[in-house]
Amino acid sequence: MRGFSVGVGRFCGTCLLTALAIVASPMAAAADLVQLKGGEVITSSDLSQYLERRVDLRASSRTKWGVEQVLREMAMGRALVQEGERLGEKRQPGKEGERFDDAYAMSVFRKLMPPCDPPADATAARKFFDENPQAFRVPPMARLARVMLPASETVDGVAAADWLMDQAKLIASGAQTFEGVTKRAEGIYRLEAQGDIGWAVLVDENVILRTLAAAKQGDMVGPVREGDFVYFFSIEGKRDSRQLAWDEVAVSAAARAVNYCRQTATRKLEEDLLAKYGVVMNPAAINGLFEKVQSK
Repeated sequence: MRGFSVGVGRFCGTCLLTALAIVASPMAAAADLVQLKGGEVITSSDLSQYLERRVDLRASSRTKWGVEQVLREMAMGRALVQEGERLGEKRQPGKEGERFDDAYAMSVFRKLMPPCDPPADATAARKFFDENPQAFRVPPMARLARVMLPASETVDGVAAADWLMDQAKLIASGAQTFEGVTKRAEGIYRLEAQGDIGWAVLVDENVILRTLAAAKQGDMVGPVREGDFVYFFSIEGKRDSRQLAWDEVAVSAAARAVNYCRQTATRKLEEDLLAKYGVVMNPAAINGLFEKVQSK
């Protein structure tokens, strides 16, 4: 069902923040994470059950932002199911009572989406280019080196966040290098790549990405906590957002027009349905998913 979610289209930004499956604390087990019109709620139990069958989403569920996107998708699914039932769309036999019916939601989504036809000819494609410059703008990007450690980890007898802060100070004073911190982190946490993680699109999706977008080449960012992890970045390269010229996109303008139409229509449909069915996130409960019982 990720195909209809605007959040999924932007999910590539979380390549910086991937991990494993969600681990909720006992305090968060009964939390209502999302509320919908009519008193319906999406609980942490619903989330856990959803992730059991949606293996493709588990990598995002150890970060607060990732969980928010999964919950938004679940809420969108519920809104589509309710909208489909309101419109009289038939459900598959035996699935009438299934709350998170992804196949049915996708079917309803496709019927609600307006058509997105390509421009009729080169003249129409050029007209679209002139009238929709935002469809032909390259977003900012950065080449990143990253250190990523579980927030619960201890290094040299101190919490990972404190250790990374100490390393940042040592780097600033010239007594340590980012590469040195990376090598040390590689020996502590091996489930994710440490060091160079390539180019990332700096979409305005969460605190980390916004902070990285504001940083300059050569800057260090962090340490910063996100969900169950703490991050420390070095900006190795930076490419600013820029507007593409017609000569650069003339061949692909028709395809870009179709993609832009679909993205815009998807975003509007999602916003309209989430508003219609009264979807409200519970930030405190979502934060509670990452509370850890401190060891004595």
